[in-house]
Amino acid sequence: MNSNNCYDRAKIRFIQQKIQRDKKYLLSILNFDKQLYRRIEDLFNIDLNSVPDGKEPLYISKAVFKINNAELAIKKIEQHNDINLTAKKKDVVDYMWSRAYPEGHWSPLSNMPGARQILGDIRINFDNTLTVETKTKSWMIKLILYMRKILGKEVKLINLEFQNPLDLLSNNFDKK
Repeated sequence: MNSNNCYDRAKIRFIQQKIQRDKKYLLSILNFDKQLYRRIEDLFNIDLNSVPDGKEPLYISKAVFKINNAELAIKKIEQHNDINLTAKKKDVVDYMWSRAYPEGHWSPLSNMPGARQILGDIRINFDNTLTVETKTKSWMIKLILYMRKILGKEVKLINLEFQNPLDLLSNNFDKK
């Protein structure tokens, strides 16, 4: 680790190699509209140079998939203990994806018995679309891979968005 507690070059190289392996794997198994190729490539562009060690840049990330059968997807997703129902409405079902806090996590909530870290949100729409949202690119990659594992080849990525919140703030200030 260097003097300002950011990742050192060797660790960045190691992480970037893992990111490239994940990218190669995801591109080999993911069904997606070809116009999304550049967005998918950008998903794997994670700059760790000025980020504190153990952290990553915040990106508001959203992926939308076409699925074959919403009711079947609900049944499959509800079999997983790390995915919990948060709302059920006439046309959508919402879930939260979470995990137990890792030991030594910086959040004060991590010290509460039974506390869970929220990793992302999952929404199944009865128009046979699936929307997933996370706060970082790496969790989006993991959630896309997880949905592919749970739902199989039936999922087709039809939209992918991610934005740095600082860009959102600067755009709002520019408009004023």
